[in-house]
Amino acid sequence: MTTQPAGKKDVSFVDNLTRLQVISLDACTRCMQCLEWCPVLDATEDESLTTPEKIRTYGEIVRSQHGLRARLFGRPEVSPEVLEKLTQALFTCTTCGRCGEVCSVGINTQRLWPAIRAKMVELGIGPVGAQREIPSIVAQKHNPYDGDHAERFAWIPPEVPVAGRAEIGYFAGCSGAYTARPMLVGAVTVLHALGIEFTLFKDEWCCGFPLFIVGELSPMEQMIRHNVDGFAAQGVKHLVVSCPCCMFMLQNHWPYFYGEPLPFDIIHTTQFIKPHIEAGKLKLSKSLDATITYHDPCYLSRGTHVIDEPREVLAQIRGARVVEMRHSRELSRCCGAGGGIRRGFPEVSIQMARALLREAEDVGADILAIDCPACYERLHLAQQGFSSSIQVLDLMQLVADLL
Repeated sequence: MTTQPAGKKDVSFVDNLTRLQVISLDACTRCMQCLEWCPVLDATEDESLTTPEKIRTYGEIVRSQHGLRARLFGRPEVSPEVLEKLTQALFTCTTCGRCGEVCSVGINTQRLWPAIRAKMVELGIGPVGAQREIPSIVAQKHNPYDGDHAERFAWIPPEVPVAGRAEIGYFAGCSGAYTARPMLVGAVTVLHALGIEFTLFKDEWCCGFPLFIVGELSPMEQMIRHNVDGFAAQGVKHLVVSCPCCMFMLQNHWPYFYGEPLPFDIIHTTQFIKPHIEAGKLKLSKSLDATITYHDPCYLSRGTHVIDEPREVLAQIRGARVVEMRHSRELSRCCGAGGGIRRGFPEVSIQMARALLREAEDVGADILAIDCPACYERLHLAQQGFSSSIQVLDLMQLVADLL
């Protein structure tokens, strides 16, 4: 592995960081409070992968290349071994943001890690392992799962009409379309039950999150412009999204890569149906005698702060008992699907998913309700060959079944 770019005098290790992120490299007090919240450490017991160690290492690199000593005496070459070890740690991470949530000085790690990952990609040493396959697959198939693009909307229920043009658009996303179709079926079934006319962009491409999260930013503008222009051409003013990672990407990064404000607003499925619930328009004809616990996805709770709305939807289910897991809301466990880790380090990913399943069973839940297609895929896979009796259901799938 070569790190020749690191030895060049014109390489900057801070040009893709915000000022606050640069400051945060010195802000970490190494209090180690975040260690007990790290799902990767919980699964691997490898402290070299932890937040304080990654921040310390990258901070030392930045100081050696851009600090006062570097200005006075020149910049030393960054050790290839140090860069390799740091890169491995950076990409063995779900970017769940849990460490940032408990950080005593408020370091937003969910935003910091992708920025540093992008620098490792620029230097030619990231991503790692099977994560390197993601960019070429997305470029060829417009999704990270190597699925047939022509099959992206094969899940649409025949009884649910889809308008050619409408002010309401629905963004399906790759994970739902290829690994968690019951989630999408549930969402559009609920929209139809509410009498909502909506449209789909049948040539929808990946939202860009899988590339963004592994630091591959060069294709982003083309992908995002394709999607934005496609939905805009169909008259969309409000784009409804189910996938938390898509939601995070559309809301926080599409405007930047698009280069101007989006011609529509972005809203999560549960946020969209909330006013319809309050108006009494969502009628569930069936009751459910079951104990349900809800899992807050990382990029829905910590990424976009959609926390109460899913619970308000669950509250509409007659006969159900809703209980909270030990870790919920902003401090929920990570299912192990995010950050490219399920492709790069699948065994670690499955361990994290099983830890979440155990926590749901510990509160006596019959049903683990989720609101993320990546969680849906990971938890169902983790149940294979594992003693778990809990039923994993998507929230909208659950609601649709009770209409």
